Amino acid sequence: MSAEAAFQSGLLEHLRRDPGITAQLEARIFDQPRSGVRYPFLYLGRAISEAADASETKLIEMRQTVLIRGRRDDSETIKKALGAIRSALETSPLVLEAPYAAIHPRLVYADLFSTSDSRIVQGLARVRVMVHQV
Repeated sequence: MSAEAAFQSGLLEHLRRDPGITAQLEARIFDQPRSGVRYPFLYLGRAISEAADASETKLIEMRQTVLIRGRRDDSETIKKALGAIRSALETSPLVLEAPYAAIHPRLVYADLFSTSDSRIVQGLARVRVMVHQV
């Protein structure tokens, strides 16, 4: 498994296990956007990885966009879910499949905005982590 796949898989499981996030989104947490799913729902967006090796240590900086799509009436729920994502990353360790380990995962940016469809709003969170190959 690649470091990128291990990070995305670990992040999804971390979000799915967090009671603060599931209180807002229930089980509607996916790797890709879904059609026919009740709003609001969370899915993974753009991912970026860059080598950040130092002193013979293999490190990869990962940045993952997490999106929450909902109806305009879901704005407060989406705000709470964004806060829950921040809390989940700060309070419990992000576990990745061996041989990878997550170092200091954190939410570095969050936003809530309207889409081109005025009935739909979207929350956006950017998660940053250093991944170490053990």
